[in-house]
Amino acid sequence: MHKRRNRDAEYLPGVLRSTNAAIFSSTMGSIAPGVDFLRIRNATTLYRGMKAHHGVSLTFEGRTVTNVDGREGVQVPGTLQLKEPGQIHRDLSRSSPGTFQLVSFDARLIESAGMASGLGARPRLAAVQIASGDARERAFRRLHDLVSRENADSFAVEVAIAEAVATFASYLVDASARRAASVPRLRASVQRARAFLLEHLAEPVTLDALSDHARADKFHLCRAFTAETGLPPYAFLTHARIARARVLLRRGVRPSELAPLIGFCDQSQMHRHFVRIVGCTPGEYARA
Repeated sequence: MHKRRNRDAEYLPGVLRSTNAAIFSSTMGSIAPGVDFLRIRNATTLYRGMKAHHGVSLTFEGRTVTNVDGREGVQVPGTLQLKEPGQIHRDLSRSSPGTFQLVSFDARLIESAGMASGLGARPRLAAVQIASGDARERAFRRLHDLVSRENADSFAVEVAIAEAVATFASYLVDASARRAASVPRLRASVQRARAFLLEHLAEPVTLDALSDHARADKFHLCRAFTAETGLPPYAFLTHARIARARVLLRRGVRPSELAPLIGFCDQSQMHRHFVRIVGCTPGEYARA
């Protein structure tokens, strides 16, 4: 496993931001190519943001009420939550300091596992929080346990990653299965709008085109979208573009090359939004 880095901060760029002065400690690092981890200890701030990567989090301490893509849940010690790019996560309340660990997977790993499972185009999660007693949770717990160890056996880690990625893919469904699923979800027009925005990150987007695709008038769509995701469509698109920028930076794309790849009109506009949302410059993020 690669070296870990420790830090104490008011926020962790791209992961946790707050307006208060709460201090927490974090450890982050790379487990293997395309697989990273982050552990936050004694967090008292409420996280709100968009996920840039696929991953699975495990709560060690604390109790947090969350809203993820319109679905409310409670995180307590032992809770496993699944993450995917474009997902809007809001902490609604936290009754005690939280300690949790996130293991994230590069999209290409998930895509490979999805293809091996015979999934169709653009699969998405059918569940956000793993139900207690679901036998599939064991693969995620094994990986989290190995990540928590200082000198875990490299072969054991490699096997655990493969099992966890394959298990993650088992929670994905393609478009046809999503239509038939009965799981709680965003209303249909908001789902269509969300998918349209995520699929057109690098292109100019108009509200008329968005409402036409969502099959809803633009006035009701904007109100419903904001109510269910917590962000108006323009802010969602901006956050999604910055989330994509984080992925590209991790893959080695230069900061100076980002703007046209993610739909910004120029470098200064991209730089301004990146600093506002992530809390550091694209160059600082890439070096970190």
